[in-house]
Amino acid sequence: MKKLILIILFLSPLKNCFSQFTHNYCNSPRYDTEVFTGDSISGNIMYGSNIDYLGSTTTLTMDIYTPSGDTAAIRPLIIWVHGGGFIGGTKNDGDVTSLCHHFAKRGYVCASINYRLGVFPTQVSATQGVYRAVQDLKAAIRFFRKNAATTNTFKIDPDMIFAGGSSAGAFTSLHLAYLDQPSEVPSYIDTTVLGGLEGSSGNPGYSSHVNAIVNLCGALGDTAWIHPGDVPVCSMHGTNDVVVPYATDLIYVLGNPIMVVNGSYSISQHANAIGLPNVMYTFYGAQHVPFSNNTAYMDTTVRFVSNFLYSYMGCTPTDMHPFPNTFINVSTADLNSTSDEPVVYPNPAFDYVTIQADNSAAQKAELADVTGRTIQTFVLNSSHKTIVYRGDLSAGLYFLKIYLNGKTITKKVCFQ
Repeated sequence: MKKLILIILFLSPLKNCFSQFTHNYCNSPRYDTEVFTGDSISGNIMYGSNIDYLGSTTTLTMDIYTPSGDTAAIRPLIIWVHGGGFIGGTKNDGDVTSLCHHFAKRGYVCASINYRLGVFPTQVSATQGVYRAVQDLKAAIRFFRKNAATTNTFKIDPDMIFAGGSSAGAFTSLHLAYLDQPSEVPSYIDTTVLGGLEGSSGNPGYSSHVNAIVNLCGALGDTAWIHPGDVPVCSMHGTNDVVVPYATDLIYVLGNPIMVVNGSYSISQHANAIGLPNVMYTFYGAQHVPFSNNTAYMDTTVRFVSNFLYSYMGCTPTDMHPFPNTFINVSTADLNSTSDEPVVYPNPAFDYVTIQADNSAAQKAELADVTGRTIQTFVLNSSHKTIVYRGDLSAGLYFLKIYLNGKTITKKVCFQ
């Protein structure tokens, strides 16, 4: 078997982006931890308007969160987009407001936006709903760039803007980043009626570009829209999500099957395949948006996203434990080896390892603790790649027993 010799550190492409930035964000604990005790909210700030699905003019508003007592002259911005299936939800939803509070206390400026809602249970209507939301998010981004270039009320860095969201908000953020070419717009979208990709929701003449995307339990219409050189993405998703698929599957609106979409796992796999910097956290066994009503999940979400953004800004997070499986991969040559010897990667890992067994005679595997006690048994996937999730196992050393051609091959696995 070829030796496992190539390690790709996904952190490096993020850090290399730092050379293009004019401001050093690594000279204090802010952005890496909560250094402010509270935040101030500027509520119902109008950032634009547009025609909704019923033909009425809708005013677009947002709430802006800033660190209380902050004297910094320039700060990165995160625009958060709420969920609700493009039917409901508001900028006051608990998960996005909690994210705004947490990250404002870390020193970011945060905004929670309202956007146009309204879809019917059809593929065309659902896609139109995503399209309108993207146009509105772009108007919000342009609002801040316009403000930075004029009154500079919110003291944001126009070269350090991130967009993210929960559920439908994650859909919106992903499509903002990757549905970025007119040729990619589905043919059933009437751009004459709805407008082009930038839309007409307000603040023309300014860029709607973002530096990175935070995808919390969202999905993308087509992973082929993600290209090398696109902006990085941080994804988090539960394996038992029945609202938005974890991988690639049908999505439903009001109980009606609409279309196949690509969830966070499929997005991450595609990004890995094309070398796009990305990180992926799996909430093993969790359902849709588990952090919305669970403090532990919210703490994990804030830490993981914080590490991603802090790394993007060229800094080294003090707590790197969520990242091992993100930054370590094995070479294509190793994975394409014709040897009967299985490959287990990444290792060390955080939330899962993959068994690559290039021989159909490999039928099952067992995960055991250091005492030899079998914890889980797996039937190996017919595609020869099987994911073994950590679940609620404690950090430490474990053993994978892989049964292959009448013999047992044991691999050490370290969960961090």
